[in-house]
Amino acid sequence: MPVSSSPKERIAAIAGSVADEFEATRQILSFDEWFELLCANPRTHARNAAQYLRDAFDFFGRREVRNPSGKISRFRLFDCEFDGGHRLVGQEAAQCGLYDAIEGFVRIGRVNKMLLLHGPNGSAKTTMLEALHRALEAYSRSEEGALYRFSWVFPTKVAARGSIGFGLADYTDPAGAFSEGSSYARLRTAAIEAKLGDEVKDPPLFLIPKTQRARLLEDLCADDETFVLSDVVKGGELSQRNRRIFDGLLASYGGELAKVYQHIQVERLFLSRTYRSGLVTVEPKQAVDARSFAVTGDRAFASLPASIGGQVLFACQGDLVDANRGVINYSDLLKRPYEHYKYLLTATESGKVALDHVMLGLDVVFTGSANDLNLLEFRTLRPGEYQSLRGRLELIPVPYLLDYRVERRVYQEQVGDLLRGIHIAPHVTAILALWGVMTRLRPPNPENYPEKLAAVLRGLTPLEKADLYSYGRVPTGLTSEEARELLAAVPHMYEERFPMAVVGDQPLGDYEGSFGASVRDLKRLLLAVASEPGIRSITVPRLFRELRRYCGDTMQHRWMGLAPQAGFHSLDGEGSVTESAWERWLDLSDREVREAMGLVDEVRYLDLFRRYVVHVSHFIKRERLFDPVTGVLTDPDVKFMKSLEETMDPNAGPSFRADVLSRIGAWALSHPEEEPDYPAIFSDYFGRLREDYYRQQKSTVAKGIARMLELLGDGDERPRESVSLSVSEEEKSRKALAALLGDDDNEGSTRGDRHTRSSLREALVLLSKERY
Repeated sequence: MPVSSSPKERIAAIAGSVADEFEATRQILSFDEWFELLCANPRTHARNAAQYLRDAFDFFGRREVRNPSGKISRFRLFDCEFDGGHRLVGQEAAQCGLYDAIEGFVRIGRVNKMLLLHGPNGSAKTTMLEALHRALEAYSRSEEGALYRFSWVFPTKVAARGSIGFGLADYTDPAGAFSEGSSYARLRTAAIEAKLGDEVKDPPLFLIPKTQRARLLEDLCADDETFVLSDVVKGGELSQRNRRIFDGLLASYGGELAKVYQHIQVERLFLSRTYRSGLVTVEPKQAVDARSFAVTGDRAFASLPASIGGQVLFACQGDLVDANRGVINYSDLLKRPYEHYKYLLTATESGKVALDHVMLGLDVVFTGSANDLNLLEFRTLRPGEYQSLRGRLELIPVPYLLDYRVERRVYQEQVGDLLRGIHIAPHVTAILALWGVMTRLRPPNPENYPEKLAAVLRGLTPLEKADLYSYGRVPTGLTSEEARELLAAVPHMYEERFPMAVVGDQPLGDYEGSFGASVRDLKRLLLAVASEPGIRSITVPRLFRELRRYCGDTMQHRWMGLAPQAGFHSLDGEGSVTESAWERWLDLSDREVREAMGLVDEVRYLDLFRRYVVHVSHFIKRERLFDPVTGVLTDPDVKFMKSLEETMDPNAGPSFRADVLSRIGAWALSHPEEEPDYPAIFSDYFGRLREDYYRQQKSTVAKGIARMLELLGDGDERPRESVSLSVSEEEKSRKALAALLGDDDNEGSTRGDRHTRSSLREALVLLSKERY
């Protein structure tokens, strides 16, 4: 639209755009026009709520991601790219569980269970279901997601006022006389005596009598063996009011169905959370979810013909009515009194709910969320009711995240919006995610694994297990065979079940991720740090001060009362998860400084190791290798291999080289079609290569840190006498300082990948004190 457009032209352009969209989305149709769509594409117009939900998943697609157990599908529906809102981070196993359950409903042709997402507080159950509703809302506005409902239209009577006649001559149209068989779907408002909507949102398909409907659909879908005609599509009935109107009109027209269809206006149905149209979330409350009431005396029904108006008509309202044709979500289901949701036993089994005056037919997917503690309590205290309800539930676990790389994205994506104007120093989100994950981990049970792996598992720390889950990084000090066996056991470890953890008389859970610090709590913790007076930057030391306060609140967080086991569940002191997270921050800060000073060259390590693997491979096979420099075949360089082995493992035995190749093979089994990630597979060896190089550079780093602190302290451009640096060292210090501050050498920066002067000063002081 040109900038110089007048207000009238702008309004006209907007109106034209709305009119084009209205026409393109086919928002108003006659029954005959809708029937043509049905015949052309029965898969779209003859699906039930479960098929519609499954198609929404498929519409947005999926992609492969990796979690500790291997490759797994992630559904793009939960990335929420369609509206740019907050996405669901992680939880791919729960996504697949949800999809598989829906696919099960599609296969059997009916929704016969409630999908209950259960997990600890703050594990993203609500986020998951909200993303599902948002996706359905977007899908319903697409061509592939078209849904339709209908209304009854009664034209004005020319000859007399009062009731509505049914003869052709009785009707007028502002555009002219009706032709025989014309639909009233597009009458202008002035020509309509009455229009009756339908709160139940019956599909136009229900206007076709059941016997003829079944034959029609079987004929239309004869060539599509993959499409299942659901029970509700084949046998669904009109609501009580629609049935009375349909039968009354059919009797008035002497059985001429085509004339009944003249009164049908088919309308596009858009699912909406705001207007509770097919998408409803029910909060815990003590109220009925649906009711019926008489509407015959209502003014809107006063002009109906005697064949209809003389009957008792009922309307329905409530959560179930609003959610029909879509998804209903019972938030915190088990916090309601059992009597208020036990009707779900029959509702999910029969697809119907008995109201005061009518039987309400349902085409809806039932979902819900529940806290694990409420579920355990219900199962323990009401075993009879639980067994009855359990048969109607599809339980989908949604545990806390166990991959700190994934959890870090939650804080990066969601907290940043709330902390605008507050700088988040480097590593804050990574360390917070690591600490949170370590509080949720449990020591593996050595009895569940081969004996040769049991000793390794007994010595596994929370930090090592977290690294194993996130990066496939094995602990240092393992033999190649132990490392290979440990990597192969990760998928089993990730899905391991444990004895029920109990604090006092309160059960916490029997799976990893059933207790610990929640993402919700840790987000609040970040906000608490930011709310301190005078705070302009959230740094890791400030974060740890808040973490220690959080760990003191044992009354609100029962999991903190668990007895420590080899560092697991230990929140303070030597070997605790808090100390491990602190040391990891010092490691990251140390590496950050070395990289800024140009003292870390990952490419060098990687090239060395790749060369080593080539020589080892040819050595084991007793083959010669091609030398690109000389152009001739040569023997593997034994001296080169030995020199590298002395650094990687001083105790390397005769089988060391064969073990290296076996370890690569074990990794390849769980990472098919991927190039070997040597730094991840051999993190222990790469760590020793770095350490060897670091030892040689330690004095240089210490001097560089001291000089950077001087420059940060008072801006002095000349080296002080206390720090004696060569020209090269001075240059490295200044370049490192510039790199660490980046382009944001000021206190107003909010970028989390760079320091402010104050956050860098704080990090360097602590690093110097504890490491140098």
